[in-house]
Amino acid sequence: MRMSGPQRFLAPLRTDRGFWALVVANAAVLWVIIVSGSMVRLTASGLGCPDWPLCDGGVVPAEGVHQFIEYGNRVASGLIILVTVATWIASRGYPSDRPAIRGLARATALQSLAQMPLGGLTVLSGLHPMMVGAHFLLSIGALTTGVLLVVTVSDQRRGVERGFDARRGPFAVLSAVALLVVVVTGVLVTAAGPHSGDDDVLKRFGDLETAAWIHVRAVGVMLVLMGVLAFWLRREPIDRPLVPRVAMIFAGLLAVQITLGELQYRNGLPWQVVAAHVSVAGLVWATGVATTWMIARPTRGLPHVDAASVRREAVSGRR
Repeated sequence: MRMSGPQRFLAPLRTDRGFWALVVANAAVLWVIIVSGSMVRLTASGLGCPDWPLCDGGVVPAEGVHQFIEYGNRVASGLIILVTVATWIASRGYPSDRPAIRGLARATALQSLAQMPLGGLTVLSGLHPMMVGAHFLLSIGALTTGVLLVVTVSDQRRGVERGFDARRGPFAVLSAVALLVVVVTGVLVTAAGPHSGDDDVLKRFGDLETAAWIHVRAVGVMLVLMGVLAFWLRREPIDRPLVPRVAMIFAGLLAVQITLGELQYRNGLPWQVVAAHVSVAGLVWATGVATTWMIARPTRGLPHVDAASVRREAVSGRR
């Protein structure tokens, strides 16, 4: 039986290698749209196209840098929707007995689709700070399910199963919640800051000093929790080398993020540094979600390894 055009296109994406490449690309573009959206806001291009879905009544912007930046973000959003929907459709034909793969792919696609009407409402509301913040948080939600999809497909390819760890699981979940609070309070800082998305829009939400005070305290709590989790992971390594490597990447990105946050605040929130801060925030969230998820749900059949025992065995072997 001959396959139709769409079936021929999707067939390579349903193979093990093709689907893996697709879910990794899916997560990557979900981070890209966070960067793209931040550039719209920080370059004051939020109302470059004051109507929606058209731009000044046309299919494409006629002229102007702000119009092209805003419309470029819309085009990027459309392409990302195509990628997420293609991932969802491909997951339905991907040979796997794990319903979570199809569920995560569906959740990612639906969140990406929801960005279209929410983006329209954001423009039509005149860039209300809370609408802009909701737009960003929905992107974070889609990135979350996209990252968990990558982890789940990776488990499928490695042939491992995961189960909730009653010891470290609750603490890992608490650490992930603390990281989410940091992201949300960061959104509130942006909503109260000088970058409203358009030079003619002066809407603010809350007081910048207060929002920054809350955000810094949230970061402090998160650092304590993540530090304890890192110490625990060092004492009882799991799923080596995957989890320790992802955790190290997360720690490095977090250090960069804290440095950027301090730099932007002490220099009056220049948009270039804020853009870098938002971009790294997406990476911090992605690696943080992956790390806490894998710690809370370690692979079954791979026992905890006591680091001290490993060192003693290594010393004995050299003797």
